Amino acid sequence: MTTMLKVIKNAGKAVLLLPPLFLFLSLHGPDVEAKDKETRKKLESTASDEVQKTYRWIEKERDNRKLPFAIIDKKNAHIYVFDDKGKIIDTGPVLLGIAKNDQIDPKTLKKPLSSIGKEDRVTPSGRFQSVIGPDHRGKQVLWVDPQFAIALHPVVNVPGQNRFTRIESSSADDNRITWGCINVPVPLFKKVITPLFKPKSGFVYILPESDSVEKLLAQNEKND
Repeated sequence: MTTMLKVIKNAGKAVLLLPPLFLFLSLHGPDVEAKDKETRKKLESTASDEVQKTYRWIEKERDNRKLPFAIIDKKNAHIYVFDDKGKIIDTGPVLLGIAKNDQIDPKTLKKPLSSIGKEDRVTPSGRFQSVIGPDHRGKQVLWVDPQFAIALHPVVNVPGQNRFTRIESSSADDNRITWGCINVPVPLFKKVITPLFKPKSGFVYILPESDSVEKLLAQNEKND
């Protein structure tokens, strides 16, 4: 766990300073405006109101700090991935923690995975600075909340859980199966998420299920 925190800390040091004129042009040029319109149009046709509201807030506040980011809609078990300029790159289904809750009980930190009950298998909501790094088996994952060992990674085969069938189904009702980690399709992780997040880091916004999105965004503003 300490290793993961060091990786995130080091990733945060990679800051690119741009001359003021270049920064202005990069943020306000016609290409950027066209990408914004394209992304908003795609979100309007595919994403929930909560995802759209979160995206608009990120763009308005420039909250992603010129880093790639992803928005996870837990209610609909879907992820939306964006580059550092806010252009949507890809979307896909996700598998999430069984429990429909937004906060992890700290007591689970002291429990072995096998003894964590279904009611405590939570994918937490919030804004997380995330970085690609190895898990305990040496496989690359996107660490979302290292304190609670919550990572985003390719869907894995767990005997008896039918995870590949669940993630390929058209319904979001059967996408609650994990201990809290976020599973995504293998191509999405390898071809989209890893190339975007590996050079530096990025942000993952996990939308709440019990609280409102407005409360989450207000909390982010307060923390900043």
